[in-house]
Amino acid sequence: MKFAISRGGKKRIVGAFGQAMRVSDAVGTFAMVFILPDDINITSGSPRHHRSFLDIYLSQLSHKYLLDLMEYQRVLKQRNALLRKLKSGEENIRHLDSWDESLIGPALRIMASRAAFMEEIGPNISEVSSKLLGSSETVSVSYQPRMPITDFTEPKAALAAFRLERSRDIRLGSTFSGPHRDIIDIIVGGKPLRNFGSLGQKKCVMIALKLAAFKALSEHRGEPAILVLDEAFAALDKERSAALLSLLSGMGQVFLASAVVTSIEDVKLYNVDAGRITQSKTGDFNVSGN
Repeated sequence: MKFAISRGGKKRIVGAFGQAMRVSDAVGTFAMVFILPDDINITSGSPRHHRSFLDIYLSQLSHKYLLDLMEYQRVLKQRNALLRKLKSGEENIRHLDSWDESLIGPALRIMASRAAFMEEIGPNISEVSSKLLGSSETVSVSYQPRMPITDFTEPKAALAAFRLERSRDIRLGSTFSGPHRDIIDIIVGGKPLRNFGSLGQKKCVMIALKLAAFKALSEHRGEPAILVLDEAFAALDKERSAALLSLLSGMGQVFLASAVVTSIEDVKLYNVDAGRITQSKTGDFNVSGN
């Protein structure tokens, strides 16, 4: 498989036999987990980063999930357009019926998948967070769907509950409830991490979320996923950096990029300088924590 991006930003994917592929068809071909500087937004930013985290890894686990997500987003866009017209009195409310029915199926499947995924990785997130934080503070994570239902297997009941919020949707001109508003509650030491956590705590829990996703991907696929870390040690002290290195050992193929240094044994080193990549001798890599 070959990937190419033109100077204009257009993506092109070619399969093993030379056939053109859509981006959606390529998702999940390689199980990969990235830990990047901007990922701190998962624990410190808006809830849309929670949903993005879930969608990225669930789409790698299940192509059906990706298709449901794409269908949900398509129908949601159309429903919101109709709501804006209803708000201004341009449409009849009866036209909402078909869009509601089209929305509820993929919505329930998305929420059921997210709930199951978070239930699976939740214990591992708590365990890894505790190791990285190096404290006795308990860490808990929970998926909070933003739809007035409790059973994801009852479409008729879900549709009825969803329609109870129509007046608010029309008043707002957008769909108030649904998977597009889901959140992940992250509590450290009894307090919401987003509001009360330090930068180091947020970084540790973010890494724990990613490593838990890595473990789930690897177990479901029966082979280790590829793990890529960029500046993972930034905002971590020496103790937490050492704890992270300990967790990374035995995780299969790991790519680590860092401008600072810590102690890593038996690695292949590559230097990047002025756009050139050269390989250094295999050996130990000394990195200093912050």
